[in-house]
Amino acid sequence: MQWFRQLFSRGRRYDDLSVSINEHLEEKIDELMEEGMSREHAERAARREFGNVALVEERSREIWQWPAIESVWADVRFALRQLIKSPVFTLTAVVTLSLGIAVNATMFSMVSAFLMPRLPGRDAGSMVVISGVNPNRGFQPDTNPVSAPNYLAWRTDNKVFAKMAAADEFRTASLAGRGQPEAIQYAAVSPNYFGAFGTFSQLGRTFAAGEDQPGRDHVAILSHGLWERRFGSDRSVVGRTVRLNREDYVVVGVMPAEFSLLGFTPQLWTPLTLTAADQTAAARKDRSLYLFARLVPGVTLEQARAEMATLAQQAEKDFPETEKRWGVTAKTLPDFLVYSFGIRSALAVIMTTVSFILLIACANVAGLLLTRAAGRQKEMAVRASLGASRVRIVRQLLTEGLVIALLGCGVGLLLTYAGIHLLRANLTFNDAISAVPLRLDSNVLMFAVCVSLVCAILSSLAPALRTSRIEINADLRSEGRAATAGRSHSRLRAVLVGGEFAMALFLLIGCSLLVRGIYLLERQKLGFRPDHILTAGVALDQARYSESSQQIAFVRSLVSRLQQIPGVEDAAIASSLPSSGFGTVPIRIKGEPELPASQQRVASNVVITTDYLRVAGVPLLRGRAFTEADDVNAPRVVLVNQEFAHRYFPDRDPLGKQIRVDSKDRVPAWSEIVGVVSDVKSYSEETRVDPEVYQAFLQRPVSYFSIMLRSNVEPDSLVPALRQAVAGLDVELPLLRVMSMEGVIDTQKNGNPVFTRMLGIFSFLALLLAAIGIYGLVAYSVGQRTHEIGIRLALGAKGSDISWMILKEGLKIAAIGSSIGLVMALPLPKLFGSIFTGLSVSAPELYPIVLAAMLLVAILATFGPARRAMHIDPTAALRIE
Repeated sequence: MQWFRQLFSRGRRYDDLSVSINEHLEEKIDELMEEGMSREHAERAARREFGNVALVEERSREIWQWPAIESVWADVRFALRQLIKSPVFTLTAVVTLSLGIAVNATMFSMVSAFLMPRLPGRDAGSMVVISGVNPNRGFQPDTNPVSAPNYLAWRTDNKVFAKMAAADEFRTASLAGRGQPEAIQYAAVSPNYFGAFGTFSQLGRTFAAGEDQPGRDHVAILSHGLWERRFGSDRSVVGRTVRLNREDYVVVGVMPAEFSLLGFTPQLWTPLTLTAADQTAAARKDRSLYLFARLVPGVTLEQARAEMATLAQQAEKDFPETEKRWGVTAKTLPDFLVYSFGIRSALAVIMTTVSFILLIACANVAGLLLTRAAGRQKEMAVRASLGASRVRIVRQLLTEGLVIALLGCGVGLLLTYAGIHLLRANLTFNDAISAVPLRLDSNVLMFAVCVSLVCAILSSLAPALRTSRIEINADLRSEGRAATAGRSHSRLRAVLVGGEFAMALFLLIGCSLLVRGIYLLERQKLGFRPDHILTAGVALDQARYSESSQQIAFVRSLVSRLQQIPGVEDAAIASSLPSSGFGTVPIRIKGEPELPASQQRVASNVVITTDYLRVAGVPLLRGRAFTEADDVNAPRVVLVNQEFAHRYFPDRDPLGKQIRVDSKDRVPAWSEIVGVVSDVKSYSEETRVDPEVYQAFLQRPVSYFSIMLRSNVEPDSLVPALRQAVAGLDVELPLLRVMSMEGVIDTQKNGNPVFTRMLGIFSFLALLLAAIGIYGLVAYSVGQRTHEIGIRLALGAKGSDISWMILKEGLKIAAIGSSIGLVMALPLPKLFGSIFTGLSVSAPELYPIVLAAMLLVAILATFGPARRAMHIDPTAALRIE
């Protein structure tokens, strides 16, 4: 415990050391005085022989424990005293850095939530997701679900996975039993699903072996959110019966709130029941299962991929019709969740943007430190004359920067807390986004601390190195060297402020182009009329509507009721809402040879009732629309869009031609093209138009569809009547996502309005920081040149000349920085053009507008110091030095 005693006895030891040195000096002085010297000469000779007392004391202390810690603590205390002496400087620097840190930490909290998902269960990082690879490519072709026959085969044939579970994640059902029926998203999972993750229920239990067999499969597990919302957190819910798709299910458990996967938001789980039909060759067309597996200890991911590739090749060999060219891959659970969510690019843009803001903030603080350091040249010279090395001085100045950065970190974390709550309130545009846990956690705290350290280095290193270059004799002799030193410091500050303007202009142009691209995308013509349309989803369950005739009868009765609602002009049914993303199906043209799988013709497929074109406002260009006569007993007919005609019938009239739609839920049959309609954008947030085939609902009924009501009143006012009409036909049938068509399109923006607002805020913040930077530089320059300005005024210079001289200095720096930023921004239109395919994002007029705005900001920031320079009193200015 010797070190512990030394830790608390340092003060006494240091006092003893000082006393010993003084005693030694006194003895030497007495000896010299006895030799005939005067006391003044004896003291000078004794001190010259002994050396620098302060330096000897400091080096002597280093033989004891904790000299480094004490030295650092002394630097921190000195830095705090210096900052307290300059409250305006300290407040400005801390606020500037806190803004940069807060913006970065807030955005990192979002990045952390999406790119570092919190995984449920035990050692979930070692979990693997097995997905199919679509040979036809498309969007994320390697994240496709797999078929039930492949799951059953791979579960037993592989040697690399200890457990393999399956989940059909995106089912929709009607939930009744307490309150009004509602449509929920649920997942059907294999009984070992929760065991594969190594997780347990909060209440009750998870599924038991054998509960995937018919007759034992009517059990359910509630999500924590559904348990809180619908059942009021009632712990007695376990064992209670609920109605799911008109059948009774017993609740056996409730999962904890932590059990959630990024992008997967089921509110309830049921056992996945696979029958004999799910093991046939025909079932291989139905790819709906996500496979979650745990690696055998010692097996690598590459080995697992090789094993699954071999099994996929075997499936292709045994079932070439359905498995030809289909592959399989394996990704770790975190990689799969982040990749399939598809948010990496947007987060990269956001983090790049806020990084520029942080750099601008650091440049501002560096400029403030340079300004402050210019007035401390004599102080540094005194420290150097007392024996302080350049490294010691640099360390002291870096410590001051670190203290400022840590204070900024503290204030920034308070702002981050508020920013996260504000961000969380705006990220509610879909269930998957709302389910992401966005909070101030250890990752964000660690990031904020690291950012603070980086800020301390970026903002303090250059000023510290510049200030540590000391000419001791000159700095100690002269009281007026500040001007010379100031010019050197001003040059470095000018470089920093010029860099701020370059980054701010680059950021402003980049954000403007992004906002322009989003603006053009949201205001493109979609090909139909979305105004005055009310929509709602309906999912007919198999318990009551298993037959096509039952589905047709329900839709006919429903449309008839809806057309009688006051304010409704017409009603229609569609399997997919326009511009909401259509599913594609393979098609064949009669009389033309079948193409290889890689060149297969595909088209979007929509099933509609007879009044759909009129309700949606889609023009019929040629031929005829569907009629009530186009029923199950009539010859099959279809409509196609212009893109279909141009792509597959480029040199002939498509009317009267026969095509076959190979949908997996119906036996393919040849159909005649009887009409050509105008193009509708495939998705409201994209510019592409795909070939599209419309089929008549009476000839191909579907169990999942959307209602569309064209109204002459406010669409939302029809919601009660719509619910009443559906309940009049089936009281247990809930409606999904009841909203206007314009509301559907707004929902599909996937946060674009939030993204646009954030970019606008970031651009404004960058511009504000750049303005503060040039204001500080010019104001400091005026202060340094007060004596010079006084001489000019005394010699007859006009105030306007002085003002123009100061204004010209600020504009020169702003112009140089803006020019550099302009050159940096030249490639941006091409870059964003690749993001917004089909839109002309480039706007040449944007560059001079942004440049003019930057120069206007520079003028406004320079005006105050220039005005003060005009009113300097020459007499007072000449007395300054």
